[in-house]
Amino acid sequence: MSTVPPRPAEPPAAPASSALGRALLIVGDRWNLQIMRAVFAGVERFAQLRDELGISDAVLSHRLGRLMDDGILDAHPYSTAPPRNEYRLTDLGGDLWQVFVALWSWDRHWAPWAPARPTTQLRHLTCGHVITPVFGCGGCQAIGVTARDVRTEVDAPLLVDVADRRSRRTAKGDASGMDSTSVLADRWSTFLLAALLEGNRRFGDLQDRLGSISPVTLTDRLAYFIDNGMLVRAPIVDGARRQEYRTTPKSLDFFPVFAALNAWAARHLSENGRSGLTIVHSAGEHLLEPQYTCNACNAVLRRADTDFVTSTAGR
Repeated sequence: MSTVPPRPAEPPAAPASSALGRALLIVGDRWNLQIMRAVFAGVERFAQLRDELGISDAVLSHRLGRLMDDGILDAHPYSTAPPRNEYRLTDLGGDLWQVFVALWSWDRHWAPWAPARPTTQLRHLTCGHVITPVFGCGGCQAIGVTARDVRTEVDAPLLVDVADRRSRRTAKGDASGMDSTSVLADRWSTFLLAALLEGNRRFGDLQDRLGSISPVTLTDRLAYFIDNGMLVRAPIVDGARRQEYRTTPKSLDFFPVFAALNAWAARHLSENGRSGLTIVHSAGEHLLEPQYTCNACNAVLRRADTDFVTSTAGR
């Protein structure tokens, strides 16, 4: 099997209530994320993707069809006998580049055991160096921007999208260990982490912030984050029995993923430029404009000027 057959018509999905919610419907699937990451790295043919990801033909065919429906990939025939396609990023899909740089950067630091991360490097073609991208704000050219440097405002409809799930698999059941895709591919985990980064620390505050989450689901996700070093539990005051949940450097470092996906959603999936989550860079009280710069030459990084390479390539 080397091409995606026509898919039966599906009933139209109810529109999500925010641009970020729609973005999470697209990327909130672990196979989708892995396929897109592989295509960014130059793996474009069906058999190559299947072998690279260890995915079944049926699952790969379904996910490729969905990514084409969402406008992320296009099929380009490279053989007519038999018919075979290459799957390439559209302009919409290619603009997710910042998101995948953020995911790669987080995995490189916090999940070096995950497939392909230890041997994949990012080369800046402009200066020729293998680099560590530095996250910052394009609005004021600040570098080294972190979750501590911003404040967020959430539109009321945003969290309605969490219940509109294409997959019922949980992050806990989807991976034996935590990498970036196991967080982003579970929407409750994603919104929980967003709520924590906003500064919510207590169980009741988190439950109020997340609206329709059940106590069982919230308890499950908090335990998952604690087990994987994303949170620590601490007494609200010294000696108190009541506890709160505090972020760790591992969870704070996930912020660029949120910021990049949020900006992509606002650019492409919103009619009014609002994603459902407003991120304000506190230093200048302006909207954060996610940007990566090169740690070797300080130039702004763009997809056309970079390349993901294996550790043995081009040295």
